[in-house]
Amino acid sequence: MTGSAIALGTALICYLLGAAVLGANLFLRRPALLWTGRGLAVAAALAHMAAVGLRCIELKHAPFTNPAESLSALAWMVSLAYLAAEVLWRLSAAGPFALGLSFLLVTLAGFAPAERGVPDPLLSSNVVSLHIISILAAFGAFALAFCCAVLYLIEHHILKSKHGLAWLKRLPPLLTVETAAFSLVAFGFPLLTLGVLAGLIVAASGGMGRGWQTDTHALLAYAVWIIYGLYLLARLRANWPPVRTSYVLLVGLALCLLLFFIPSDTHRFG
Repeated sequence: MTGSAIALGTALICYLLGAAVLGANLFLRRPALLWTGRGLAVAAALAHMAAVGLRCIELKHAPFTNPAESLSALAWMVSLAYLAAEVLWRLSAAGPFALGLSFLLVTLAGFAPAERGVPDPLLSSNVVSLHIISILAAFGAFALAFCCAVLYLIEHHILKSKHGLAWLKRLPPLLTVETAAFSLVAFGFPLLTLGVLAGLIVAASGGMGRGWQTDTHALLAYAVWIIYGLYLLARLRANWPPVRTSYVLLVGLALCLLLFFIPSDTHRFG
């Protein structure tokens, strides 16, 4: 077993334990559980960073050449986004969702295509690296925005049904959750735009071969950009209620994840 595999396995265990401990904290409200869960989240992010770094050393290029590696990198981005949100908004209630999602993404990576051939020379391009890293970072922010949307809908349902109101004392205010979701999308959307533009530069220069304009992967990426652009417009201009915009975030992440599995004739780097 390679060093990267051991580090990734450690991260996977920490993700699962962190989600369980932070979930238990929602029920029991114990400071020890809260700090243990936060510690496990930090340990998971560090172990995952080590796994990515070691994988780079093993492959001698960026480990994003197939859906399995990209899903794993996305899981790491989600954990980093959660830690940032914890510092900014004290969103420990989103921890079970975020760390659980990271665990799920790493698990899915184990079933995703991981075939490897000769590394494409494009991987040495700074523009391609910018394209990949920007989009993965954006998706990490969108994934945590998804977790905030789920949390918002749960709290809204409790308020509307008036059942389980005692739970609201254990959860962050609705305004905090909605503000965090918006801030995450506002942070991720420029990164997504940068990533898409970098990809267009590579494609226009002939790096992606023929047919990239109508490739299903590229078309879906544009759809993702449109969805999150519409979310920002609805939030800033149309004054949509947060419940409605939360559903937009659920759809947005579903499209993001579909990008990792949809067949593509142009997005092949190995």
